[in-house]
Amino acid sequence: MSLTDGINDFYYHMSLYELKLMNGNDNYHGLSYNSMLYLNVIEQLKDCTVSRLAEALGVTKSAVTIKVNELEKQGAVVRIQSGGDKRVFHIKLSPRTEESFRMYDRVFATIEKDLTKIYTEEQLETFTKVLHTIADYEWKKNGKE
Repeated sequence: MSLTDGINDFYYHMSLYELKLMNGNDNYHGLSYNSMLYLNVIEQLKDCTVSRLAEALGVTKSAVTIKVNELEKQGAVVRIQSGGDKRVFHIKLSPRTEESFRMYDRVFATIEKDLTKIYTEEQLETFTKVLHTIADYEWKKNGKE
């Protein structure tokens, strides 16, 4: 199997896992897959704001504002006013959504535990570096880093 095939296979299985989690229970409270993708980005962006989210996604601020308003009405995110600049509101996952995401992350803890039984610490460090290289690839390619 080529590296490209391996990456595609991994992505395929992660997508299936996400969709099964969403469809198998109501922990995500009827959120769409698109909403879940937004929530994943919000979770990862430090000091997430509408502007930062729009920049990260390459979409307009108005499109992000509409989506964030929808997510807020659904109870998936909360806005928190900045302590320094009262005009700025940070977007964070709601406590309910954070708990749902912790359930999703449990599989990664299990994978990590199992991998430490199979691979050396050095091999796992190399694997982690490879994952970071893959994750950062588009940013470097487009000159945004």
